[in-house]
Amino acid sequence: MSGKSLRFAIAATAMSLLSIAACTAPAAIENSQLADTVFTNGKIYTVDKARSWADAVAVKNGKIVYVGARAGAGVFTGPSTKQVDLKGRLMLPGFSDTHNHTYLRTENLFWVTLPAADSLDRYRQAIRDYLANNPNAKQLRGVGWRMNFVIAQAEAQGKTPAALLDDLVGRDIPAVIITHGHHQIWANTRAIRNAGVSRDTPNPPGALIRRVAGSNEPNGIFEEFGAQNLIISKLPEPDFTVEEFRTAILDWQKTLAPQRGVTSVLAPTHYPSPNFFSALQSMSDQGQLTARFDVAQWADETRGASQVPELVATRAKYRGGPYFRLNTIKIFGTGNTGGAAISVIWKQDDLNQTIAALDKAGFRIFIHDIGPTDTYTAMLDAYAYMIAQNGRRDSRHVITHVGAPAASLAQRFVSLGIWADSQNPIKEFYDAGAMTTISSDYPVDDFQPLIEIGRGLAKGIPLDALVAAHTIRGAEEVFAEKDTGSIEVGKAADLVVLDQNIFDLPPADVPRAKPVLTYFAGKELFRAPTF
Repeated sequence: MSGKSLRFAIAATAMSLLSIAACTAPAAIENSQLADTVFTNGKIYTVDKARSWADAVAVKNGKIVYVGARAGAGVFTGPSTKQVDLKGRLMLPGFSDTHNHTYLRTENLFWVTLPAADSLDRYRQAIRDYLANNPNAKQLRGVGWRMNFVIAQAEAQGKTPAALLDDLVGRDIPAVIITHGHHQIWANTRAIRNAGVSRDTPNPPGALIRRVAGSNEPNGIFEEFGAQNLIISKLPEPDFTVEEFRTAILDWQKTLAPQRGVTSVLAPTHYPSPNFFSALQSMSDQGQLTARFDVAQWADETRGASQVPELVATRAKYRGGPYFRLNTIKIFGTGNTGGAAISVIWKQDDLNQTIAALDKAGFRIFIHDIGPTDTYTAMLDAYAYMIAQNGRRDSRHVITHVGAPAASLAQRFVSLGIWADSQNPIKEFYDAGAMTTISSDYPVDDFQPLIEIGRGLAKGIPLDALVAAHTIRGAEEVFAEKDTGSIEVGKAADLVVLDQNIFDLPPADVPRAKPVLTYFAGKELFRAPTF
């Protein structure tokens, strides 16, 4: 090699080394750019497109300003920078729960909760204690009864379920108690009478009024929301107040979400919910939200496409904010239509027309469907009709409660571009490359992302895919991937640190891992005593 060539090679090598150094050790920055918080010595799984790993993250004004090697974080560290030593723990993006009825935290705070044990005496005591603490109550609302137990007790005493509840309440006030699953209510005689429901009241579409054998009179049990709303809408206080919703959201943000590492939810409502929307809007305006809320309005299955202008007007009324969006519609696709079997509660043409109209209005559609297989086919048929009418767009429409009966349809989800949201991940959807998210359906089930991920691992789904489903995919489903869902420069510092590196654990041990540190938009929300 000539001297000139040798000098050129040495120079080129030096430039290459300088380029590598620049990637791992940024140039000196101004004091004003020093980070508020720097995390070091971690196993940081970024969930970016390359599924990269890092060991340091720097945060400034709620945003991530550096991700990389520990040495590179040094230039972001000044005298006022908070330094967090992760000591080898795993950091992930904050978890996204894409089916979480956040607003139902109100039930735990303001209603009577019946004991889990099947006992009328315990039911009675819980109700009496509640009424003693609320002597001026105009009604009684509660949660937690079990339908088979109540029916058996009523039959044993020769009473209707409504009369049985009359005895437990002991006061002539309307009383309505909902199951933990929220698809059945138990109403007393006063509540039924106030609602004007009688032997002549027909079953609403997709719902069931249980009757007294031989008389057709309502017996006190109402299944699915069309029937429930006949009773609830006529109560003295059919919904929680704005202030009660505010209290519940604040409590949920303080005592539940951070401890689970959840920083984002899709909250689908199941009845008209203006007070909930107003609570979120006021909290958004006042900077009180410490989680991201994508909220779904409820579409009444009895009104079809005629209600779309009202849904559009409601969306316009609540302008949202950085952490509150209202551009999703919840549709109940299946329910009990008068027998034991679950089936589609819409006429197919009404469903087709409604979904097409909602899509044309720019809404994302979130359909509840718990199977069987033919019901998923009906929902996909409606989405196919929508595409034929409106063309394709980046809509990110969803079917939730996707279960084993839908497995054979995974490829059709892919071809139509429909997202599959599951509480119990289905391997066929991951194998097919479908857009998948994981959720809890809280409070039907507590939201515990690591337990939900564990269910998928038990089915042989790769851990990295399950983590993505609970982070970046959740962000993408609600059009928030530019803001959150992965640990990348420019995104919000929505972060969770686990006590164990789940990538090093046997699959059966993953659900035992616990969040020990949670940040939202750069603010520490939770720190376990053990951290």
